[in-house]
Amino acid sequence: MVRQSWVKALSVFCICIVQLTAVGQDRPEPDTEQPAATATDQTDLKPKAPPEYATGRVFLDTDGDGIFGENDQPFVNVKVSDGKEITTTDAKGNWRLPKANPAIYFVIKPSGYQSPLSDTMLPQFYYIHKPAGSPKLRFPGSEPTGPLPDSIDFALHRTEEAEEFKILLFGDPQPRNNREVDYIAHDVIADLIGDRSATFGVTLGDLAFDNLDTFKTLNQAVAMIGIPWHNVIGNHDINLDAADRQHVNETFEATYGPSYYSFDYGQVHFVVMDNIDWGKVNRRQRHIPNFGERQIEFLKNDLAAIPESQMVVLLMHVPINDCRDHQKIFRLIEKRPLCVSVSAHRHVHQHIFLGKDDGWKGDNEHHHIVNVTVSGAWWSGAKNDRGIPHTTMPDGAPNGYSIMSFENGRYLMDFRGAGLPASEQMLVQLQNTVQQGEQADFRVNVYNGSSKSKVEFTIDNSGHWQAIDQEQAFDPNYVRMRDAESKVTPLIQPALNRPAVCSHLWKGKTPTDLNPGTHLLRIRTTDMHGRVFYGQRSFRVSAR
Repeated sequence: MVRQSWVKALSVFCICIVQLTAVGQDRPEPDTEQPAATATDQTDLKPKAPPEYATGRVFLDTDGDGIFGENDQPFVNVKVSDGKEITTTDAKGNWRLPKANPAIYFVIKPSGYQSPLSDTMLPQFYYIHKPAGSPKLRFPGSEPTGPLPDSIDFALHRTEEAEEFKILLFGDPQPRNNREVDYIAHDVIADLIGDRSATFGVTLGDLAFDNLDTFKTLNQAVAMIGIPWHNVIGNHDINLDAADRQHVNETFEATYGPSYYSFDYGQVHFVVMDNIDWGKVNRRQRHIPNFGERQIEFLKNDLAAIPESQMVVLLMHVPINDCRDHQKIFRLIEKRPLCVSVSAHRHVHQHIFLGKDDGWKGDNEHHHIVNVTVSGAWWSGAKNDRGIPHTTMPDGAPNGYSIMSFENGRYLMDFRGAGLPASEQMLVQLQNTVQQGEQADFRVNVYNGSSKSKVEFTIDNSGHWQAIDQEQAFDPNYVRMRDAESKVTPLIQPALNRPAVCSHLWKGKTPTDLNPGTHLLRIRTTDMHGRVFYGQRSFRVSAR
């Protein structure tokens, strides 16, 4: 039985060989005019191992097409980063950084050069590598980018950058919808269109109010100003339905690129920062004011190439001293005599001077500015004659924006109230009528005032100026206004928020020896830079 089985198997094998031979004879002969595959071709057919590095070049784009061509020049010694490591381009303009998935690679713009701009004036200085795209979220992120390109190229072109320049700073435009984008356009942007005195602008976070669909219309509105615009991420600009920290910035990144990076303009080094971390607080997922280790490593590497004598400006959303890991940031900047940081978030305007009591170890205090917000008190309060809420901030200052100037190795900060002339820098509060022989309290809300400001008053044109004291209190005018609006039927919505302690309020008293009649209370304030501003209010002294 075994022998028969073996013979049968041998017969089947022979039949198979004959059939295979017949099939081979039926195949057509290869085309004799088609060359046979070479050894190189055979190698190309094999699957390639994924590259270990992302590579590319930085170049001067002479023809403006954004593509490296024969007339373009490689840009040597330009910094490129992946958000942690920083490298510089070689003699051929080439760069190389570790490959990661996902990753955002970006060029650190040097002084005197500009990245291409989108049609809404957003700098295009980055490449997003997300092969599978963003996860499905309420607001869309990046489309799949596919495999990493062989070369990620960054174009730059020359531009004039003066050593003395100005920038615009917007805090929290924070529209809930496109109607509130229209408020922004008419209340703030309209007065800036065509005014090219500022070289670029920055929005310091909360570009949206959780509705990230407003990014598009806000960008179109801001672009009407006509200057390049940078954007900081805020706690209302994130994907609240993200499952983890990795995906919380998806829509922001797809719109604006990396949430932190740096660039040079003139003699100043700017660092855009992301201090909106994400994690569980009391068992709930929410934003956490925190910079994170990767970003701190980037800042360390970034500042290592910046001389201590060069001015550095840190731009963020949440005030620096509110962040859990702010001491790590302090250690990186406290030896720099020319370093200032700017945030928004609080919906007040405030100058903070951080010193030893705050854990700051530098020789001089660190100046941190909490910027006025475009949305003021979140677009609340009664509407004015233009149909826009007055939206006075809880510290009694109007909504608006700031102008930051750089000149002669120093910086200056100027406050601009929405729809107000540049000369209107304070609100003088005094009752209309004072009884003869009595003293009346008056208060002065100096919108851009600080603990380093000096405020004085004089009556009429006596020329005798008397100093008055700073007061930490609610702004009386805001309290009265909020109380009055709370009694209107139907109730004004959104209603004004609770008042916040004003950090730029001064209190004085009128003299007792004023004669009956109309008088003028004049105010003079001198800011921390020695600049003088004036305000005034008339009042009557009535005879007993």
